Amino acid sequence: MLKRRNLVHELLFAIVYLVSLLPVWALKVIEKLLYWILYRVIRYRADVVVQNLSRSFPEKSYRQIRGMARSFYRHFSALILETLQLLSLSEKQHRKRVHLHNPEVLEHCHKEGRNIIIVMGHYGNWECLNILPKYLSFDVYAVYKPTPYRLLNMVLYRIRSRFGIKLLATNETARFMLSNRQHPNAYVFIADQSPVVRPRYQTHFLHQSTGLFTGAEQLARSLDAVVLYASVRKRNCGTGWDICFSLITEEPADIESYEITRTFAWYLEHDIMHAPEYWLWTHKQWERE
Repeated sequence: MLKRRNLVHELLFAIVYLVSLLPVWALKVIEKLLYWILYRVIRYRADVVVQNLSRSFPEKSYRQIRGMARSFYRHFSALILETLQLLSLSEKQHRKRVHLHNPEVLEHCHKEGRNIIIVMGHYGNWECLNILPKYLSFDVYAVYKPTPYRLLNMVLYRIRSRFGIKLLATNETARFMLSNRQHPNAYVFIADQSPVVRPRYQTHFLHQSTGLFTGAEQLARSLDAVVLYASVRKRNCGTGWDICFSLITEEPADIESYEITRTFAWYLEHDIMHAPEYWLWTHKQWERE
């Protein structure tokens, strides 16, 4: 039974991989079909999306909120296909689509013997940061939480690791980082999920009280790590992404408690306000508030 299940997952993975190899015109057709299914047919988490947008933009009319929701689902459909393409996209093709504006900031920190913590949100295409190791001379680790779906885990593991990123499960992260503190690396945290347990810190984010993880901040203080925010924005031409790193702090032990988390929230909110459709509105961000 187990062998049969493994075979089914391998077969499904192969099908997904073949989809990633389809020409652009075919992927565009699938993208439009996917948008129609997600938004018009099954209305995937439509109530959550509309509620989140309404709470975040209280000044908008219902008609405007519906328009923002449609824009989000168009992006979400494109994001799914674009992420699948990362399964087979060559390094050369990837570099054409994604522009890292200032990776030298990370190299400078590493040369000074500092660990680096990069915080980012589910904004734009966060998976495209998988190319980061190709720009750096040291190891990059991404913190992730395995999903209960084996096929999804297989796909995401392949996407995230194929250009050299090393993956750390959330329950292994603190121990690994603290035991390797003398070997400076970069660590990527996606820090905008709603915590399962009530967080220690609440901040005002998108017009409402919001709980955020403080794990990245706590580890930054323990390691005396430089903390950077990674912004992923759509290019002005409409194709590809621009990634820019902004300094949050070089001295985490010397600033006020939760200032790192608060600054991360400010940067992310700024990106969302710039183009709201690119944030992952399907998250039940405030259901526990």
